[in-house]
Amino acid sequence: MLTKAVANFDRFKLVREERATLDDGERGQPPLRLSLNDDAFHSIGLYVRQGYYAVTRSDLSGNIRERVARQVDAVIEPILDDIARLIAGSPSPILGVGHAVPAIVGEDGTLFEVTPTQAALPLQELAETISARFRLPVYWDNGAYCVAAFEAQRPRTNHRGLFYITLDFGVGGGLFAKDAVFRGAHNQAANIGALIPETGDRPSLPDLARHLGRPLDRLSDDFLARLFLDGDRRLLDWIDDRGEKLSKPLATVVQLFNPDAIVVGGFFPREILERLCARVDLGALDVPGRRPLIRPTLLVTQLLGPAGLAEAASLLPIAAEMLGQHPPMANARRPR
Repeated sequence: MLTKAVANFDRFKLVREERATLDDGERGQPPLRLSLNDDAFHSIGLYVRQGYYAVTRSDLSGNIRERVARQVDAVIEPILDDIARLIAGSPSPILGVGHAVPAIVGEDGTLFEVTPTQAALPLQELAETISARFRLPVYWDNGAYCVAAFEAQRPRTNHRGLFYITLDFGVGGGLFAKDAVFRGAHNQAANIGALIPETGDRPSLPDLARHLGRPLDRLSDDFLARLFLDGDRRLLDWIDDRGEKLSKPLATVVQLFNPDAIVVGGFFPREILERLCARVDLGALDVPGRRPLIRPTLLVTQLLGPAGLAEAASLLPIAAEMLGQHPPMANARRPR
């Protein structure tokens, strides 16, 4: 069976073969070393938000080979142009397009609900146009699910259970366990945002905009990083308060799911997320006199901002076409 599998890998050029050299005194047939051919196929990753988008081309190991990020008002045509350019520049066949969306995605690929601040995006039209224009399958999934899967399957990681929380235009979550994203009965699991009501204080960009009295579109990475570096008291107070308010929801994650890592990401600069994490108490629900559960590592993802989400989304076609997983296919016509 292994021989047949290796033959199939070779047929699709998924592996590199290298005959080892025997050391002095060793006898017999030298072993054959196999390694993944990262460039057998590439995939496209995409993330879009109001006024901004990012597109990436990745290899089979998730390494970014090319990245484009733009601030634009028009959405569809510039994205199509950049996807066309990335495909034309690829030395390898393209498996498909993965799209991280600011939405809950139904099992059938329909968008159950889009984050309110991004509801005007033409996501459905974009998916259909990409599929028709490039004759490629388009997979999309909730952005938090995309990053959870990418983080859990990074090379040289061995997570048995990973929870990801994103702090961007809302608060979202994704749980990865037993080699797959845990989706629940209706593809709506890990909705941690419901534990931090939108009517109250929550660690999101709209909440911070209200707190600072600034328009939402002013809260760029550079602007927030400068405020943090300058020690802006309103920003620091907000970080400390919202970090404390994350303690019970994330402690609930510890009690219910027992992950070995909780990874935090979103649209905030790294230094802000790291300070926020420092204020989180994962033992907030520990019972006095009882032995506490083993606490997971709490860390900030490397996949920050729109470019990070596009990078994570590039895994969706690989997961579907090569790994036998079932990320939702965008409810668009699939090429025959």
